[in-house]
Amino acid sequence: MLKKLSDETGGRVVPVKNTQQTALAFQEIARELRTQYMLGYTSTNTKHDGTFRKIRVEVKGGNYKVQARRGYYAPSS
Repeated sequence: MLKKLSDETGGRVVPVKNTQQTALAFQEIARELRTQYMLGYTSTNTKHDGTFRKIRVEVKGGNYKVQARRGYYAPSS
């Protein structure tokens, strides 16, 4: 369930099987947060129809990993 939720929201699961792995998991998360960027997006579609709208984020060149949600639901009237 966590994997499904994280995939849908652009996140990921860091598995921890015991308390010793917890510190390593937090270090991994902290490392990722230090290299994170946030992008803003404004749709040109102004319809408030509640539909799902796909988005795709690409980076050209370099060795980058993109972690983003697959889309969003438009507001509904």
